[in-house]
Amino acid sequence: MADDKKVITVNLSMFGQDAAAKTAAANKVAKEMGISDEALAQVEDFKQQLTLHDAWDLPFMGYVNEDGYGYAYVPDAAICTVPYWDAHQAFLDLPYDVQTAFAIRMLFTHRPVDRYGADMFLHYQRGINVKWEGEGANEY
Repeated sequence: MADDKKVITVNLSMFGQDAAAKTAAANKVAKEMGISDEALAQVEDFKQQLTLHDAWDLPFMGYVNEDGYGYAYVPDAAICTVPYWDAHQAFLDLPYDVQTAFAIRMLFTHRPVDRYGADMFLHYQRGINVKWEGEGANEY
């Protein structure tokens, strides 16, 4: 189960690598935490749903940067209207390990907003801390 390891270290130099390298690094961390290949496959399925609904710009893990106040949990901020789809509820409906694996993937592969949302999700929902390393890393 994912809670066996409490710290994930991400080196900022990873963001300059190609998508395959970032995915491989994320999957390696997930597997070290006990995530199965089946759960990793379901991550790909959820990514397809986000693309289908054009929901990548929404806070689907539930954490939103509140205009300088820091990140807050806002569960109703990830709703698509045409067609209606609640991206956050769809994320919550994923199995526990798939949610964890998806958040780990976001640490390595997407924009800063997705990385910080994943960081918050892993910290508050899984008790997992993320340590950022490399030039420009913030320690908090």
